[in-house]
Amino acid sequence: MMDVLKACWILFVFFLIFFGIPSRLFSKRPNTAVVIRIAGNFARMTLGVVIAVFLAANIKALTAITMLLLLAGALLTAWLRKHNWHTGNLMLSVQTAALRFVRKAESWSFGMYLMPRVKGKGWSITLPRIFTVEHWFEVFENQGVLAIVFLSIVLMSGLLLSQNALHQVRFSQADEYGALLRGRELLLNLRAIGLPFVFPAISVVTSLIGATDLMQVTRFLFPLIELLLVLTAGLAIRACTRSGVAAIATMYCLGAAAFPPARDVTPVAETALEKFMTLFNYSPALTRPGPELQVGLIFALLVFVFLADWQRNPQWGSLIDVGCCLALVGIASQFLLILVIVVAAVLLMTRPLPALLSFTLVCYGLATFAVFYNGPLLPNELFSFLPLAAAIGVGCVIEWVRSALSVAAGKHAEGIVFVAFLFLAVVWLRPHGFTPQFLEYDVTARQTRSIIDHFPRQKWVVVAPVEQLPETFGFGGYEDLAAFVAEYSEQVSNPDFRFPHAPDNMFVYVEKRPFQMFEHEPASVSFGTLTDATFRNYRSPAGRASLETAALEFCESYRQAHSNMSVYFEGDRLRIYRIQAEPEPAPKK
Repeated sequence: MMDVLKACWILFVFFLIFFGIPSRLFSKRPNTAVVIRIAGNFARMTLGVVIAVFLAANIKALTAITMLLLLAGALLTAWLRKHNWHTGNLMLSVQTAALRFVRKAESWSFGMYLMPRVKGKGWSITLPRIFTVEHWFEVFENQGVLAIVFLSIVLMSGLLLSQNALHQVRFSQADEYGALLRGRELLLNLRAIGLPFVFPAISVVTSLIGATDLMQVTRFLFPLIELLLVLTAGLAIRACTRSGVAAIATMYCLGAAAFPPARDVTPVAETALEKFMTLFNYSPALTRPGPELQVGLIFALLVFVFLADWQRNPQWGSLIDVGCCLALVGIASQFLLILVIVVAAVLLMTRPLPALLSFTLVCYGLATFAVFYNGPLLPNELFSFLPLAAAIGVGCVIEWVRSALSVAAGKHAEGIVFVAFLFLAVVWLRPHGFTPQFLEYDVTARQTRSIIDHFPRQKWVVVAPVEQLPETFGFGGYEDLAAFVAEYSEQVSNPDFRFPHAPDNMFVYVEKRPFQMFEHEPASVSFGTLTDATFRNYRSPAGRASLETAALEFCESYRQAHSNMSVYFEGDRLRIYRIQAEPEPAPKK
């Protein structure tokens, strides 16, 4: 229950910063759809947050007070701009708002109005029309079935994507640990320049404003970013094709159905045809981009949305939104920026639908070249684009089929395609869960949180696999388990041995059942991966098992020769040894 409350608070703070405040900061644009205007405000606010975090970290001033002052200053500037920069009525407006609030509070307390009210002048909160009941009644009356299916897909996608975050403390992707470590560096004002940056900046500001630990923010924001990518993909198809069915099909394939379907066992490709077919094994159920790349893909799709809106309704606001999105894409991934610029050029020269289709073709074309070339020319992140490219391709094909049927079926073409899509979804593309790629046991992450909460900061050291570095960074010390065992293994059996510069407490993590990222050793591994110490010690099942056996022998040898070691935690899979500091022995006379 506490995790659900934490998640709700983090999401509330995120939406307040990136969707609520921007509605006050940026002026409304006429003849622009509400959803596109909200997306534009989100892009502008995100770029503003990234710039603010970069500047504050550079001058070593990235704190909660700094961020609150910047937000307050931005809101004040927006208010002054709205009132033509006249400050004379500022105090009067504050006093009036305060009196209205007091009167409202008194009426809530006593159940009656103690002061006469002028009709139409009462204090109230005006919500955007998209959040009103009347708006949704109109939606259901106009396109009721599509709205129900849309909400069902959003709900299913949200439940599937957030399943791990709600039930487990550990992360489901390796890139989340990198984003957490980068965020910890920003919070400590250690390194302002470095990648990733966009997602860490978003999570850091949410953490500071919400007064919540960054690990919890990263844990719950990542599923939300994934859901936003699903929604943005549907918005891009809708903006470029004006087809609700195509947008829903794209969202379903990317968010709930995980199209293309994942294979349980993928054989090693030997022939050219088998190598080509491996491109269709990149399913959203298995291949999920990291947080930074997810954010980059969101703003890449928004570029197409704003350009399509600009073609129909030329105005400077859309071009400003495009510029903000391009800047964010460039920070997240330079390769993705080049790809977006190419597709955007196609969109400006032709219609929006061929541009989206070209995105799919370019992604699969470059991936095919990368498979057969086997060189460092193209980055590996290209293969992370394929699930999104496949979902967009499905949307384009459905729109093409609808256009072809409209010649014969007329206005009933969309209904026929919609029924066919529902049939395929029920029979073939049923909702599919996402396969996490865990790097540690959940009990390991929970015990690390327990150590952080119960022991003084910077008075302890964790000796564990590399995943514990971002989790403990800024709270305590960290030692790599493999290097620690290799350095002191021959000395721990000596009763006179003392760890140099030992803190008050040292916690050594030993897995009784070594965690296995893979069920079996990979069939083929590149030479660079083979020589990597992280893979050799922690990713390879055999290497991790050997290390944990050596660590167990190390700790038991030290325990027999010293009295300052005890077992801090004992579980079915993990044992944590605690080594307390002891005074140095008196010198012999």
